[in-house]
Order: sequence, then structure tokens, then C-alpha cells
Amino acid sequence: MTTQEMKPRVLGLAVNEETLRADLARYCAMALELGAAGAAIIPASDVVIDERVRLKCVVPRCFRAGETPYCPPHALDLELVRRALSRFSWAILFKCDVEPIEAYAPGSGASKADQRRVLSFHRKSGEVVCALERQAYKDGYHLAMGFGGGSCKDYLCQGLLCQFLDSGRCRFPHRARPAMEAAGMDVIALVNEAGWESYALLDDLSQIPCAITVGIVFIY
Repeated sequence: MTTQEMKPRVLGLAVNEETLRADLARYCAMALELGAAGAAIIPASDVVIDERVRLKCVVPRCFRAGETPYCPPHALDLELVRRALSRFSWAILFKCDVEPIEAYAPGSGASKADQRRVLSFHRKSGEVVCALERQAYKDGYHLAMGFGGGSCKDYLCQGLLCQFLDSGRCRFPHRARPAMEAAGMDVIALVNEAGWESYALLDDLSQIPCAITVGIVFIY
């Protein structure tokens, strides 16, 4: 039965193990259909909240630190995140390939089109997060919760001043999500556990095999 053919479910109604497993597999397939290069069902307990990850937002300082409501010092309290995620059992982890790699380090003389491309680095993973979370919610998983990669200010607002911090009104309240890293999640550890590869986008990009952006949706 396809997603379109499924009957609406009661929100928050407990499901049996068979239904849950089928749903998780369906969300993995959905992620791939939406453009993800890989997707995996993982135990929520695999997600480690590490204070060092949050600290990397400011040491050395990320150029988006302080510029969105999801970035330090405005970011979610790590103990709250840790307690909340401990209540979940399963999540969908996925990756999206970024190609061509060279387009995301265009240099100081880059055209506006190239600059916009850099800002859109995490757009695809953000789109997949929102779609999976929305579908899970429609399927009755009312507490489903997604986290993306990178700053929402980049891939949604194209680098414009954060309207939420300026006036209290987000331009994209239903699409903006916290970055996994800003929530203290050790993304590199998750990528390695999934058997994927990630590299630092530094120096000679022609020597780097791939670039990825990662997202996760906690389902149940």
C-alpha cells in the first residue's frame, strides 16, 4: 500500500511492532525517492549528545553563531535535547550527496549564482527532513521530530538577516529546523556507524571523494 493509499490514522495511537517496522522501512524508501543518497533505520539510543559538538559551533566560531534562533547562544538546551531523545526508540538517518563539490568553495571572486549555491548546501536534506516528519505525523506519530544540517538562515533565507531574531516572526516557521550539530549530535559518529564517508571540505577539493549533508527524523 502506498503512502497515498493509506487511510488516516488516529494521532498518538499505539502501533504494533509489525506496523512500526513497515513504517520505518517506508520512510527510508521515501527519503531515497526524495533524493537522499542513503537512508538507515537506527536506534535512537545511537544518537549521542556531546557537549564538544556544541562547543565546535563557537571554537573556532562558526560564522552563523548567534545569527539564528537555532544557533548558539540561542540553541536548544542540551540537557533538554538529551532527555527528549531518550524517550524515542527509532529514527531515520539519511544523507544527501552534494555535487559538484567544487561549486561549494567558489572563492572570493564568486558570482552571485555561485554564492547562492553555497548557501543552498543543506537545502535538499532540509526538504527531506520536513517531508519525512510531515508524513510520520500524518501516520499518527504525533511526536515525530526532525533535525537537519547547517543553518536555516542559509538554505531558507539565502543569508538574509534572521527575521525571527529581528522581529519575532520567522519567514519559514514550518520548514526551519535546528541543525543536528547545534543540538549536540555527533553527526560524524553516526555517519561512520552507518558505513558512510565524510570528509573535511578544505584545501584541494579535487582530492575529496564526496561531500554529504545529513539529516535525521526521530519517529517513535
